[in-house]
Amino acid sequence: MKTETYISSERVNTGRQYEIDCVKFFAVIFMVCIHTYEQLSSYDYHNYLPTGFFRNAIEFLGGPMAAPVFMFAMGAGMVFTRHSSPKDFIKRGFKLLAMGFLLNFFRESLLEILGNLILKMDYSFEYIADGFLNIDILHFAGMTFLAAGLMKKAKINSKAMLVIGILFQAVGIWFSRLTFSSVITGNLLGLLFPTGEKVAFPLSLWCLYPFLGILFGEYLQKVLNKEKFYRILIIAGSVVSVAMISCLLFIGYDIRLIYALCDNSYYHQNFIGVIFIIPFVVLSLGISYFLFKKTSQTKFGVFISFCSKNLNMIYIIQWLLIAWTVAVLTATGKEPDLNAIGTILVGLFVTSVAILITLLIRKIIDKGSKKQ
Repeated sequence: MKTETYISSERVNTGRQYEIDCVKFFAVIFMVCIHTYEQLSSYDYHNYLPTGFFRNAIEFLGGPMAAPVFMFAMGAGMVFTRHSSPKDFIKRGFKLLAMGFLLNFFRESLLEILGNLILKMDYSFEYIADGFLNIDILHFAGMTFLAAGLMKKAKINSKAMLVIGILFQAVGIWFSRLTFSSVITGNLLGLLFPTGEKVAFPLSLWCLYPFLGILFGEYLQKVLNKEKFYRILIIAGSVVSVAMISCLLFIGYDIRLIYALCDNSYYHQNFIGVIFIIPFVVLSLGISYFLFKKTSQTKFGVFISFCSKNLNMIYIIQWLLIAWTVAVLTATGKEPDLNAIGTILVGLFVTSVAILITLLIRKIIDKGSKKQ
């Protein structure tokens, strides 16, 4: 099969790509379930690697099939967005950073301040500041848009961005050896490097996903025959996945270290993790295309597109629901103790409530816009 049979020299695909919206939708469900698992379950994921089907399944789906999929899709979306100038990217980057810190305040700092005032708890200023400066996926998204905007301004193409990303990850891995006595310094540097205890997604360790997504998006724009394109990607992704798993098992590498939450193994991943995860991301896109390609114009398709467009709001609301639930449990002296089934059911419930609240907020906003 010649490449020319399904790749054009011109852009033929523009606007939102439905299969990308689909994988983002499922990624956010997996994210909510892993947050429920982290915050409300009885499992000790801090000190022990996952054992048994449930823990391995939820840490894999809530790890490689959640944030990396979202980051890759975000990178691809940068190619298809109408607001793609360096100025647009930089502006969006700062907006996402602001959203991230605001979320930190309402899901952590405010609750700790109220705990001190109402329940006479003894949260120190340093502890409260640590929560406010938690570096999560919204901060990472903001830093990605800033980095992409600056590189676009410098006329750096997607392939060069990928090389920079590989070098940057090597620097980030080196920085993981450093410790800082100041919580504020460690967490602020955490925007770039894994230098703080509450740094989940430093740009250096995770930028390869959106940079690969940008490269993917540029190819997808020129695809004439998506069926052939995704069929080839599914075959390639399957072969690489099997080869990677076989090689890692052969050399005695514990694959769980790539996706396990224990000791921040997943959050502070290395290049092996990226190589392992990317084929699964590609597979999810290909499978999503073939499973849902006929649903784009249905009510299900409209629902998927709505969720994808409002992903940030859904993400913020689900965190507030979970964080305030934990706060209520703490105030009443109860310990989170969800089992496997409870974790999944509560995760799906929180996802549904977050989407419903987002829908109501959007209706109010749209109604206000029409009146003006």
